[in-house]
Amino acid sequence: MKKILLLLIVILVVGCEFLPKESKFSKFSKNTIEFKNNTIVLTSGYSKITPEKFRNRLDSLENKPKFKKVALHELKKIEDKKVDFELFVDENNVENYVFIYTCDFYQFDEHRAARVVAALNDQLQDESNVQEVKYKRIHGRFFFTPTSKVVKLKYLKAYKKEKKFQTEYIVASKSGGIGLLISNLEDIDFESSIKRLASK
Repeated sequence: MKKILLLLIVILVVGCEFLPKESKFSKFSKNTIEFKNNTIVLTSGYSKITPEKFRNRLDSLENKPKFKKVALHELKKIEDKKVDFELFVDENNVENYVFIYTCDFYQFDEHRAARVVAALNDQLQDESNVQEVKYKRIHGRFFFTPTSKVVKLKYLKAYKKEKKFQTEYIVASKSGGIGLLISNLEDIDFESSIKRLASK
């Protein structure tokens, strides 16, 4: 009887090891947004917000004045472009946000795409110096599909022990140019969604 009981316990313990573990991203579900006849899939919890409400929500970052300043600077930079844009913010954390905006249509080839990545990197390095935060480039690359050409620059901004991941995309297609600025704490850059957008 003891041997049977012991065998059952071993089976239960070993069996539990093979149960699928919950992914750290399992809390996320699809959240589709539309911009200029383009569909982009974000994680759940993001909702469209006005610039004024975004500014008000940033007031909650009293203990992170540097990153509040960075977010306000990014909003001003988009507004100064005087182009159509939309802003989506994580309802649970204002530090997770996405700007989507119209931009110039670029005729990219590999040489020009590489130059755009380098120029964007230099611009962001200069901005970070003004913002007095550390800047570290994670990677910059480009990928082409039959219908679109995409430039991507992913980087990290840090101040003391605080850090945030940011990614800039330029998507050039026959329907025009779209720019995206993705900023979050979870290191999610939505590349698979951008690739689907670029393949339409």
